[in-house]
Amino acid sequence: MKKIGLALIALMMSVIPLAAGISYNGTSLQENNEFTRTQCGTQLESVMKEISGFACSRTTPGFIWAHGDENTGNNRRIIAITPSGSLAMTIKLTTPNTTRDDWEDIATGVYNNQNYIFVGAVGDNNLAFNDQYYIYYFEEPAIASGTQTVTVNTIRFGYPDNRAHNTETLMYDNVEQMFYITDKVDGVCHLYRLPFRTDYGSALQRLTEVCALGNGSKFKEANGGDISPDGQWMAIKSEKYVLLWQRQGSESLSATALRDPVQVMAYEKEEQGESLAWRNDSLFYTTSDSKKDTPIYQYVRWNGTTPENPPLDTIPETIDSTAKAINEVVLSNGYYAYINSGETIIRGWYMAGTPAPAVSTCLLSQGASWSQENNHVTISALDGSTAVYTLDFQPVTPVDFTPNEIVFNGSEDSWVKSAYGWADDKKWRFSKTDEDYSREIAGKTHVEFFLPACDTVVLTSMASKERDVKFYINGEAFGSKTKLLVAGNTLIVNQSAPFMLSVVSAQSSGDGGVASLRMARKNNPTGIDNTPSLESEPTSLPAGEGRGEASKILRNGILYILRGEQLYTITGLKTDF
Repeated sequence: MKKIGLALIALMMSVIPLAAGISYNGTSLQENNEFTRTQCGTQLESVMKEISGFACSRTTPGFIWAHGDENTGNNRRIIAITPSGSLAMTIKLTTPNTTRDDWEDIATGVYNNQNYIFVGAVGDNNLAFNDQYYIYYFEEPAIASGTQTVTVNTIRFGYPDNRAHNTETLMYDNVEQMFYITDKVDGVCHLYRLPFRTDYGSALQRLTEVCALGNGSKFKEANGGDISPDGQWMAIKSEKYVLLWQRQGSESLSATALRDPVQVMAYEKEEQGESLAWRNDSLFYTTSDSKKDTPIYQYVRWNGTTPENPPLDTIPETIDSTAKAINEVVLSNGYYAYINSGETIIRGWYMAGTPAPAVSTCLLSQGASWSQENNHVTISALDGSTAVYTLDFQPVTPVDFTPNEIVFNGSEDSWVKSAYGWADDKKWRFSKTDEDYSREIAGKTHVEFFLPACDTVVLTSMASKERDVKFYINGEAFGSKTKLLVAGNTLIVNQSAPFMLSVVSAQSSGDGGVASLRMARKNNPTGIDNTPSLESEPTSLPAGEGRGEASKILRNGILYILRGEQLYTITGLKTDF
């Protein structure tokens, strides 16, 4: 019976003329009854309030990029959400013009085979920004968990009449690689165009007017719009209706806009309905600008499936929607924080007398995201579930300077910080890395030394094993991967203030440890005397020098040999050190 019913419906649609819709250009528009409307999710006020722009991801299909009305300070961001409304990723935007905070629409598109995101700082309710309208653009990244920071490129534009206009619609046509922009007026709205190029620089660009929407009839307050990825459909919406223009053949979209559109009858009025985004030529999403939780709707073009049960969007199968694990936390001072198993406390250290750090980056399970507010970090999974962690950062007073070697015995825990701790055989330990991040989040893969101002630091490995490591000073990489030697590594650090020296594991097997430390200053040159002899010497040392005591020095990623007061590279004596 169902098959017979659908066939009858199809037959009726083929022979009965479509009913007349709203008045446009003096005539009544044809109605489009091909779409069905379903609530697919909810945009949560806790994720982002007052969303005024939607655009579907082209790099990671299945996600929607969105932005809100608040675009100042830390809120200068866009987010990626699922159609259900769950937060997937945040991108903080660094823009060259911080006074244009009225972002009103977002679009995605392809240019020279690269996916781009376009954000329109185009709103002007008070008509105060003549020739100060901006399109921010950057290459679209793949959607992953956490937060990224992006510095955008800018296109500045003005209108052909040299006057201010309020705008809430920014669209991009992949066919022509052209922006289409619709102003918002309580009267006749107009459509404009501007080619996308990446070489405009800071020069002001003038839009070209395409046409009046309705050619003189009232098209009230265009609030949003989008062009389908294949360029076949342009949709522009107000609070009350959505209109569709269909491209014919290879014509320009400017020519398409001169014809009468059709009205999507499945659309229902959305107060402050400012967002519309095409996923493909048969599905688009809408939502409203609201300060509270607001529905997200999807409109699916009926293509033979039962209209009452359109294909709903889902979270991509490759992502666990409930996962919200923290795999690594890095603080703003470069410290790799740690979390004890079974706890929800993020522990960290910082130099006494300096401001307490914040969380800089979180490495999370796929699809999860994080946010920090005061002393808490919230991790959110794609399904909307959350976990809250408390920050526990403690100041550390550096050890007093001494020219004597400090041979560790485990009593240095006031200025040596290691979540892996002390062991008699490995000394101040660091663990091998692993694939599941369990050692990283437990803080076992690194050791921090809080040291006074000095010029040179000598570290020795535990007596039995040498291990691959990376060194960091105040969170910044110092050289590249090297081996922590039983004979000792001499680091020329040239630090004029107390600092944090980190030793981080760079191997996947075997734990390691640091056995001793020695510091030197320029007024204490004996601090680098009597370092352990090397087991072998480079053949480039001058003939007749003999063995003698020497040490390896790593400086700016280059290995040197120091013997007495002379310094050698692999090619010979270096005199300008």
